[in-house]
Amino acid sequence: MTDGADAFASAVGIKRPALVVLLDEEQAYLEGFILGLRADARSFPSGVPVLPSNAPLSVEKRLRLNGLLAGLFSRDWSDAAPSTGMQASVKEKCNEGILMLWSSQTGTAEELAKRCAADLAEHGLKIRLTCMEDCTAEALSRENLLLIVTSTFGDGDAPDNGAAFWQGLQNSKTALPELGFAVLALGDSSYGEFCGFGRRIDETLEALGARRLVPRTDCDGDGEDKVDGWLDGLIGALTAEDPNPPKMAPVARPAFAPVSSPARDLLQRVRLIRNLRLNATGSAKETRQIGFDLRDTGLDYETGDALGIRPRNCPDLVAEILEAAGLSAQKAVDVADVGEMSLTEALTDHFEIARITPDFLRFVAERTKDETLNALLHRDSKAAREKWLWGRQVADVLAEHRLDVDAGDFLSSLKRLQPRLYSISSSPRAHAGEVHLTVSTVRYAHQGRSRHGVCSAFLADRAEQTGASIFVRPAPAFRLPTDGDRPVVMIGPGTGVAPFRGFLADRAATGATGRNWLFFGEQHESTDFYYREELVDWQRSGVLTRLDTAFSRDSADKVYVQDRMLEQGADLWRWLEEDASIYVCGDASRMARDVDAALKSIVAEHGRMTGENAAEYVSRLSREKRYLRDVY
Repeated sequence: MTDGADAFASAVGIKRPALVVLLDEEQAYLEGFILGLRADARSFPSGVPVLPSNAPLSVEKRLRLNGLLAGLFSRDWSDAAPSTGMQASVKEKCNEGILMLWSSQTGTAEELAKRCAADLAEHGLKIRLTCMEDCTAEALSRENLLLIVTSTFGDGDAPDNGAAFWQGLQNSKTALPELGFAVLALGDSSYGEFCGFGRRIDETLEALGARRLVPRTDCDGDGEDKVDGWLDGLIGALTAEDPNPPKMAPVARPAFAPVSSPARDLLQRVRLIRNLRLNATGSAKETRQIGFDLRDTGLDYETGDALGIRPRNCPDLVAEILEAAGLSAQKAVDVADVGEMSLTEALTDHFEIARITPDFLRFVAERTKDETLNALLHRDSKAAREKWLWGRQVADVLAEHRLDVDAGDFLSSLKRLQPRLYSISSSPRAHAGEVHLTVSTVRYAHQGRSRHGVCSAFLADRAEQTGASIFVRPAPAFRLPTDGDRPVVMIGPGTGVAPFRGFLADRAATGATGRNWLFFGEQHESTDFYYREELVDWQRSGVLTRLDTAFSRDSADKVYVQDRMLEQGADLWRWLEEDASIYVCGDASRMARDVDAALKSIVAEHGRMTGENAAEYVSRLSREKRYLRDVY
């Protein structure tokens, strides 16, 4: 083919293609890429290996190398035998139906998947919308087209209803060359593993030979444009006769509010009527019961739901940031979708000015050329980045790295202020006209400067004077059993007790006869036993059948709720076999993992099962909606 290649080069005016000169890190990456190609037993009969967009190469080098790969691997010539894979009409495959899987911990991704499915159906596409837990990885070999809408749980993990599918996909050895796919991932860009589960799904499907219909889209809370862009590209790919269609014009569709924005919910201004510190004098913690008046608001909720709060930033922090950035408080700025206002108002009500996001860190690094900041931005620097970020806020970075920027550029580096969700700790049947929260107030000092949480401090210090804007976020996947006779086990250390106060109040108000068992833990019994009097009263009345507590700082050996579970393992196993539902609420990063491990250990020991069978038993509890988690 040398003569043909030379003729082609001459025809397009390329006399001698330039060699690609590689830096050390670029060469190291490509060496690994080549090893991957050689280790992959699959051939590429109808596809071309492509360097990913995050490869540590300049755009020009990446294009040149991808062109080289196309020249080496592409064989779509006119005299070649037609492929039965994705070179068949995508539109023809659409007629066979498109599988759309969703996976969601709180319901947000499920709602978005329904919206996307409806939008695609309006363009004549047949969509089969299914929860990820109802599909197996093996079933993908029988599919032609797959769309995935998923959130990320914890530190890049699968949501509960996606865990079994993900495990199967990771272990799958079945190549999927006939499968076209697209992934829409939801996440919070404030965290290091932003959209981590969606990214892993996308990469794994590619590794199994499936072909992307459109690039994966990672959607933050305020990513309306990204969602619409993903849909536009997908509709173009799925409805075009030409397998390489021209870029499609944007599709007109109704405005779509950001998936975590209160605009899509019934936002109401309410009066704060309860602000009680739950810790006794001497506690190292500040946990508060917050209550709002719901009368005449039209807001309704069920036990297990969450309450969204639209916070306002602290005026002192706004002033500190303006001074550190050298910006005028009264500078007029235009905030997208809101309008013109002073910079002070914008920073107070519309932008995240406490938590440092990767985008803000990148903004500072690019303008200061600081090598330390640049190094922290590398993907393999996660541990170092988290250590450096610990305790720091935007104001601290501005104080350490003076910038000369205008107001517009500065605002472009900040994430839009998002509502905060809190588990509701009341029952509409027991606390008519009110809604209660259990909130841990975040306060600390960094390098001599006072720092605090955005929403928790707003509720504790200022909401009583200003009121608050709230909305209800339904949580249909975290409800009490409809059968009031069913036993319930609740595991909620710290503020994780919040929904279970509501559960117990509800069971008392409805006269449910099912037994109730609560595991609660905190630091000290004398100062941190939240809702002690209520819990004792429920014990006396028979509503709360069992109460096991773990106060970690009251003994030489720290004891946690998972330790109490293991101590009571025989009884807990008996409750499970008697059809009990088990609920967990609280910290996702450690507590939820430890509780899950303890539960599997109890099932293995007292159910006399292997570890694998115990894990399947717990997984079945989840599929049967008897193991439910509200973790964050």
